[in-house]
Amino acid sequence: MKYKNTAIVVEGGGLRGSYSGGILDVLADKEIKFGGAAGTSAGATHLCSFLSEQIGRNLRIDTVHSKSHRYMSFKNLLLTGDYFAFDYCYKQIPYKIDPFDFDKFTEACKSTEFRVCMTDVETGLAEYPQITDYRIEDNMSYIRASASLPILSKIVNIHGKKYLDGGVADSIPFECMFESGFERAVVILTRPLGYRKKQSKALPLVKVAFRHYPKFVEAVATRHIRYNQALDKLAKLESEGKAFIFRPSRLIKISDIESNKKKIAKLYELGMEDARHKLPELLKFLEG
Repeated sequence: MKYKNTAIVVEGGGLRGSYSGGILDVLADKEIKFGGAAGTSAGATHLCSFLSEQIGRNLRIDTVHSKSHRYMSFKNLLLTGDYFAFDYCYKQIPYKIDPFDFDKFTEACKSTEFRVCMTDVETGLAEYPQITDYRIEDNMSYIRASASLPILSKIVNIHGKKYLDGGVADSIPFECMFESGFERAVVILTRPLGYRKKQSKALPLVKVAFRHYPKFVEAVATRHIRYNQALDKLAKLESEGKAFIFRPSRLIKISDIESNKKKIAKLYELGMEDARHKLPELLKFLEG
């Protein structure tokens, strides 16, 4: 069933995104589809496999392919400037190691407005380009930029503009979907109920590394304020019946660059568990 007036929105969070992967796989298994989709960072990459209808692919990437130092490592960071290796993550895996269904993804994007959030390094503001085909170089670059964490990634240059992690400007890109005309949103958060973001501990390092980009530094410094405001807006939308929120039902402590594959798998399983538990409530919301 496709719900044309509803968008699916997925928060980022690095390897915490395995929780989102579990939920998305349950939705895909139940053939629940949406008229819109928006994701930031890991949320954007997980939505790719959701739209290509490849159940289990996100879990394989998070727990199998990520074991390789070619996927993520400080060795990569030292040698290339990217903790998550560009060629391995965006070329080798989708084209050779764990083939991405490009045709099905492109077909899905014809009827689902898919947007990713990335942050303009020079302005500190969010941009939400629409993705239509991963095989288009610009589209792949948008997805890459959305997931390029400051300090751990090189700046992604696209047509003379500089971009990094969309989470800096907008961690939960639901408002852009409402602005596009969608009436409701199903939102996947990667933090439990009650979580409030604090100012980044990496801010002193960011100030040094991005001293030539003061607006980006300011965006990092104020990110927690925007994030907590977004949570408050979502709570209001939820009370009005305009948003349905998934969030971890219990805390599994995990970092953005988690290397413990058992913890990652447990978080994925929690996502599936939460999705199945809330499925009747979700369907009631979607049919409402």
